[in-house]
Amino acid sequence: MKTTGKTIITLLFIMLFCGTSYAENINRPESDNYINGVTALNNGDIETAYKLLNEEIECNPENGYAHCYMSLICNACNDIVLAMKAANSSIELIPENDKEYRSFAYYTRSILWGNLKKWDNAICDINKSIELNPNDAESFKTRAEMYMNTKHYEEAIDDLNKVLTLDKNADVTDLMMKLIESVPTDELAEKVTNVMGLMSLK
Repeated sequence: MKTTGKTIITLLFIMLFCGTSYAENINRPESDNYINGVTALNNGDIETAYKLLNEEIECNPENGYAHCYMSLICNACNDIVLAMKAANSSIELIPENDKEYRSFAYYTRSILWGNLKKWDNAICDINKSIELNPNDAESFKTRAEMYMNTKHYEEAIDDLNKVLTLDKNADVTDLMMKLIESVPTDELAEKVTNVMGLMSLK
C-alpha cells in the first residue's frame, strides 16, 4: 500500500477539513510558523512547509498538530522513520477532546504501517481512526484496501458498501475492480456486484 501523490492530496484535503470542523470548541495552534506552514503545505510548497513547521516544533515541541503535518511531509519525502516518529508524537500530544485531528493522526500512522506492509498495525490504527470519526468515508475506503490486501474480502466489501453509504460520489471503482478479480467464491463476487450496483445509482 504505497502512498502516492494522489493519496497525499487526499490526506491534505482531509487535514484541511479537520482544520475547520468544530474548531470553535477546540483551542488549536495559531502561531505564525504553524499557520503559514500549513498554508504552504496545502499549496503544495513542501520545502517551505517543512522549514516553517520544523521551526514551529523547535519553538513549541508540544504542538501535536504540527507533528501531524510534519508526518505527512516526511512521508511525502520517503523518510518513513521521521514520518513514524512525527505520527507517534502527534497521537501523544493532540488533545483527547479533538477527535477529528486525533482520528486523522491515527489515519496517518495507519498509512505509514500500510506502506511497510505491517497490516495488523495498520488495521489497528485505522480502526481507532474510524472509532473517533465514524462518518469519514475515506477511512472506510482505506480500511477496505487494507482488508483486501490481507484477503479479508467480506470485510472489504462491507467497508466499500459503507463508503458509498456515506458518500455516494466516492471513487471506489479501482478498488471494486481489484476486489472482483480477487474474491475466491461466486458468493463473494455476487456481493461485490451488488455493491457495484450502488455505484450505478449515483
